[in-house]
Amino acid sequence: MSSDVHSNAAPKARIASMDQIRGYAILGMLLVDYFEAFKVITEQLHHHRDYMTYADTIAPLFLFVVGMGLRLSMKRRAEHDGVASARRELLKRYVTLVLIAFLLYTGYLWDALMNIGLAGLLAIWIVDRKPGVRITAALLFVVAYQAIFSMTSYGGWLLGTVKYTEATMPLIWKLIPIGPELVDCNINGGPIGHWSWLLMLISGTVAYDIMATRDTRKIILGCVVWGLVLSAAGWALHCPWPGVKEAWPFSKYYMTAPYALWASGLCFFTMLAFYVVCDLLKVRIPHLTVLGMNPLVIYILQWCLMESSHRFIPMDTTNWFGILGGFLVFYVICYGTAYTLYKKNIFVKL
Repeated sequence: MSSDVHSNAAPKARIASMDQIRGYAILGMLLVDYFEAFKVITEQLHHHRDYMTYADTIAPLFLFVVGMGLRLSMKRRAEHDGVASARRELLKRYVTLVLIAFLLYTGYLWDALMNIGLAGLLAIWIVDRKPGVRITAALLFVVAYQAIFSMTSYGGWLLGTVKYTEATMPLIWKLIPIGPELVDCNINGGPIGHWSWLLMLISGTVAYDIMATRDTRKIILGCVVWGLVLSAAGWALHCPWPGVKEAWPFSKYYMTAPYALWASGLCFFTMLAFYVVCDLLKVRIPHLTVLGMNPLVIYILQWCLMESSHRFIPMDTTNWFGILGGFLVFYVICYGTAYTLYKKNIFVKL
């Protein structure tokens, strides 16, 4: 979901940690999307509405990795064809992702591909700017989202304390096409949740600039500083401020500022961990590079598999043998597809 469309060999002189972290995001997606479907599985593999689990760290990392690819694409295209042409091509990319999301998601529009597509449509206008400008713009969107969440019925709708009816639905949703359908599912921040998801994507563009320096000191310092600043800001906004505000919700479901900031900071720390392991210690984690080479194909494949899996394994089953056996089959199909494409030098990405 992060590079150009092509069907030839992967480029030389790749940064190993970036390939590996992309593969890790895919592996995490496979784990979470599969095991979350079963009630008996550990809570860390389920999304939660009141706090952050392991499952809630994967989608932010996806946006972060997409941001790295977006920055790389913009630089390459701009150097070859100019900024305007590069922006047009990126516009086509993210419009296509939104259209694919409309085809895939029935009844729950605000899932991964939709958020990537919509956040990308915002990011393409600032991805060529300096890091400070990019982050500032992304933070302004987070502030705007938090203001709407806290000061209108939108927050109550996401929290489940407000139910929109024909009489209470905000006018804007009535005026735009299929407006009422857009508020049928209150997950991942809903129709404007991508305003918060944008911060993770833009953080990825900044991480790419840091990694592209290939300077160990700059990479370690940059990841630590950005990670600490964003995480600390998220935690500070989550906590109650006596006489000023109550604690703000901290959950992927609501996409409020605390979660967006904390998750973005965590992405920088994850990037740092992969840099140390893969680039400094020269350790490669098996399967990850291959998994990360065709993320869009693997995402759609696993989505199709999961949509039909309930026909073979009941979601309420307590049969661990069946659950684990099903995952083995699920993973072999996904990895086998990724490996086949990799060996044939086919990389199908938007």
